Amino acid sequence: MRNERWLGFLLGCAAATPALAAITPADLRLVRWPDSSTTFNQPIAVQAPADGSGRVFVIERCSGIRIVKNGQLLPTPFVSIATSCSSEQGILGLAFDPNFASNHTFYVTYTAPSGEPELGATNDQVLARFTVSAGNPDVANPTGEVILRVPDIADNHNGGDLHFDRQGYLNWSMGDGGVQGDPNGFAQCTGRKKADSNPSTCHTTSGSGPTYYLLGKIIRLDVHATTASAPANFCGATPGQPAPYAIPPGNPFVDAGAHPQECAEIFNWGFRNPFRFSIDRETGDMLIGDVGQNTYEEVSFQAAGSPGQNFQWNRCEGLHTYPGGAAGCAGPAGSVPPKLDYSHNSVGGCAVTGGYVYRGPIGPLRGQYLFSDYCSGDIYVVANAGAGVAPWTWETLSGTPNMSTYSFGEDADGNLYVTAQGGQIYRFQSDSATDIIFQDGFDG
Repeated sequence: MRNERWLGFLLGCAAATPALAAITPADLRLVRWPDSSTTFNQPIAVQAPADGSGRVFVIERCSGIRIVKNGQLLPTPFVSIATSCSSEQGILGLAFDPNFASNHTFYVTYTAPSGEPELGATNDQVLARFTVSAGNPDVANPTGEVILRVPDIADNHNGGDLHFDRQGYLNWSMGDGGVQGDPNGFAQCTGRKKADSNPSTCHTTSGSGPTYYLLGKIIRLDVHATTASAPANFCGATPGQPAPYAIPPGNPFVDAGAHPQECAEIFNWGFRNPFRFSIDRETGDMLIGDVGQNTYEEVSFQAAGSPGQNFQWNRCEGLHTYPGGAAGCAGPAGSVPPKLDYSHNSVGGCAVTGGYVYRGPIGPLRGQYLFSDYCSGDIYVVANAGAGVAPWTWETLSGTPNMSTYSFGEDADGNLYVTAQGGQIYRFQSDSATDIIFQDGFDG
């Protein structure tokens, strides 16, 4: 297995990229945050609510969520969550409700702790809703409401990232379950199936063993609504029983009459491990880092307003066939190739860490996409990211710390952060090009 335990957790453009213009601003760099001495315990995500508080929240993978407030790490956790934390499991995603300032609600994805009844062969992947305590905005109520459980077959390829889109729907990334090469065909199956090592048996649920669904997908839910009686194509709910979510109208399998055997929760499919993805806060475009199998890593793109799409795993690994690695993989009919792929040898990488389109106070950097790789630890900058450009090209930011890159995150002002396996968090900074008015929140 290639880096499939947590040491090789996170998770390379077919060859070296052509010469590009220099990254601007020239003094762009990473600065330790919130200070040079603060170290977190496996910081796997950085998020912030749009509530005017200036707080930044950090997931510590195996324990809970911490708050940095007024530049200081608060001693009391925001919330502690029981989770299984072997391999690539843990607390993996955090999203604040768009109306957090008034409803004090947030959502977390995590691996169910051992000892709970499981739907699959190993610990379920869980989406839960939490609220802030009435007496202290820096402490959440300890018990969440489970919205959806997804059965899992192994302890790796868990995805786990979580983002609200501009329509107010919640998007959750889910890996293919972790069995190498996805021999069960979970990523391409848009319904339920058994783990039978036969990709052609999608929708077959007879026989022994667990039934799996929603693996290798990005799931999109309306968590602000409920469903009184779940139809047959709600894979995460019991048909005829209430469901604590509804299905957005744009999901490709929302119509139970037309798609009775598919899963209505699915928005996108055909992923191996979309461990980190993001939604551009200005355009609504979705950018997805999908971790490769043997040789190639990829970043995929979905323009805002596009219907659900098939992103080709396990027919393709990046822009190459799987298995075999031949260039020019066509993928299943109607599927979408990535905008960028790179070989492990080209960058010394092993697992892409998807990032963000920068929308913060560093003016010249706005509109550029930043991502990394867990093994190389380098920061890559794509200046030409967009729907009409293929393939994307990138530059490598020089002078960055030697690190194993875990994740990226944004705060309310659009400042961009990157986290490292060793517990460090860095913020992108430029002394020459930072818009102070923008950063203070007065620039629209």
